[in-house]
Amino acid sequence: MSMERRRASVGEAQKVLRRHSKRFPTFLSVGMVGLVTTFVGTVILYHHVHLPLWLASGLSIQAAILVTYTLNSLITWRDRRGGHKGRRFATFEAVSLVGLGINEAILLTCVSRFHLYYLVALVFGSAVAAVWNYIANHKVTFAGAPLES
Repeated sequence: MSMERRRASVGEAQKVLRRHSKRFPTFLSVGMVGLVTTFVGTVILYHHVHLPLWLASGLSIQAAILVTYTLNSLITWRDRRGGHKGRRFATFEAVSLVGLGINEAILLTCVSRFHLYYLVALVFGSAVAAVWNYIANHKVTFAGAPLES
């Protein structure tokens, strides 16, 4: 690879990092609100309502999807709020349901196969799902051109 091409590649990587250096931490902060929603909901529904773990976790994650969609729309991608809101929510929901599947698979595998405490397993699943959710939502859900200020 020539020196010029290498510099161009590094320059492009720096642009990508700059572009996401504020958005990704905001996304993670919103995600922490979603994680708290998931944890609290799962504990209540599993320990106190006695729902099966998969259902308690799934319902709690769905509640977190509603919370994080609202906050991500208002804060993380506030510069990209154009377009049909219902379609954007449906796309966010679809992306999040894939993330839910990732989370549930990791949760149930870690609990049943590795005998991890379910809240520890939920952290692992949430971390992997967060990376998927950020990339997919940035590229699909909130892909529209930024709004003019």
